[in-house]
Amino acid sequence: MSKEHELSIGPRLGPGPQDAKESRALNRVIRWTDDGLEYEADPRQIERLVAECGLEGAKTVATPSTKPTFHELEDYEERRRDLRTSYRGAAVRANYLAADRIDCQFACKEVCRSMSRPSEDALKAVKRLSRYFIGAPGLIYEIPQQTATHVDVYTDTDWAGCPKTRKSTSGGVIMIGSHSVKHWSSTQTSTALSSGEAEFAGVIRGAGQGLGFQALMRDIGVELPQRVWTDSTAAVGICTRQGLGKLMHLDTHTLWIQQAMRTGRVDLRKVPG
Repeated sequence: MSKEHELSIGPRLGPGPQDAKESRALNRVIRWTDDGLEYEADPRQIERLVAECGLEGAKTVATPSTKPTFHELEDYEERRRDLRTSYRGAAVRANYLAADRIDCQFACKEVCRSMSRPSEDALKAVKRLSRYFIGAPGLIYEIPQQTATHVDVYTDTDWAGCPKTRKSTSGGVIMIGSHSVKHWSSTQTSTALSSGEAEFAGVIRGAGQGLGFQALMRDIGVELPQRVWTDSTAAVGICTRQGLGKLMHLDTHTLWIQQAMRTGRVDLRKVPG
């Protein structure tokens, strides 16, 4: 391959004396330790985001975002056209970081929702996110050796969390033992008319992600059953019945979860509220 292409061969991580103890993949830092592995997001992206916002040396904040009120969103003021490009660049950088920073994924998602018509409130949200990164510039995932028996998917939903559109947010994380291997925070495409409908959509998203990860594990020769966890009794009831019943406003293509539960592909469990 080196005769036809330009290759960059990184070091091999391992416990041996000739093996490297640290490497980079797409600027993510991966370390080999005595207990297992460590994974760290690209630290340069945070430095660039803070610099783009002009906040070097600014004070930090405890949370990456605050929830705007309806009146703040009602007083919509679009940013000047000459600042749109800079805002979108900062939002894309935040979205890149969200793949590795589980602590600020919701905040980054909300920032990206304003990319088409950024407002002054959206700019404040980017600056608050940057101030949070000043106090938490790095997040290291510790991945010690373990024995896992299940793929656990935890889901939750913020029903009608957006004061302007009344749309809900689905969030979740895939765990193998004590290791977080995937997480997401996304705005639902439709407006849920009840908390049960919103939670059901969150369970659908989580179960689909879990089945996809199961297929990935199967490709490397690992078979693990899946468990999906939710704190919604209504969502559990919808998933364990057959058909829509008296439910309304639901797409029938989401009812695949009912057959998946009957065949044992998905094991839905209740988290005590």
